[in-house]
Amino acid sequence: MIPRRWLTVVVVAAALIVSYLLRDSIQRTVILPLAFLWWLLKLYYRAVPQLILWVLLVIAVFVSMLRLIPTNNIFRRRQKIENMPAVGSIENLAHWMKKSPGGIYYKWLIANRLGKTAREILAQRDGQSVSKSFGRLSGRGWNPPQKIDDYLETGLNGSFADFPRPRWMLPWKIPKPTPLDADLGQVVDYLENEMETLR
Repeated sequence: MIPRRWLTVVVVAAALIVSYLLRDSIQRTVILPLAFLWWLLKLYYRAVPQLILWVLLVIAVFVSMLRLIPTNNIFRRRQKIENMPAVGSIENLAHWMKKSPGGIYYKWLIANRLGKTAREILAQRDGQSVSKSFGRLSGRGWNPPQKIDDYLETGLNGSFADFPRPRWMLPWKIPKPTPLDADLGQVVDYLENEMETLR
């Protein structure tokens, strides 16, 4: 196989040879028309007075500057910027629930929040501070069903990156279920029952 460098040298040499052999026709068809066009443009440029050219240039600059100025709000009063209300944790959780069918990330966010709630329940039951309890969920009377336990543990000690989804999926192919696909209603019911035992 010929190296690219030698191929370039051969192509350039062939182009020089062909251009030398066709120099008369290239001069008639390319160089002379371009030279005539250049001469004609110079003639028109010199025929127009310099004052008109400068006026046209100043107008073009002025128009381009006007386009940069936002003219729609110049004469209006400044509108009062309304602050967005703060989003609470319940609203945030509801927002994630709406988005959760779209992807594994929002499912993990919900599982993480519910796992932290479970950890708070267990810490309160055992009389500990929440910040000191790490690791798996365990405590007095904690015995959730396996699906709920896997769901909460994945939310607390796992990551959404543990369950990658293919970027392109055939419509009839069902994705493999993950621990994050547990029924949210059952998880919330279980946590509510655990909270009632605190009373």
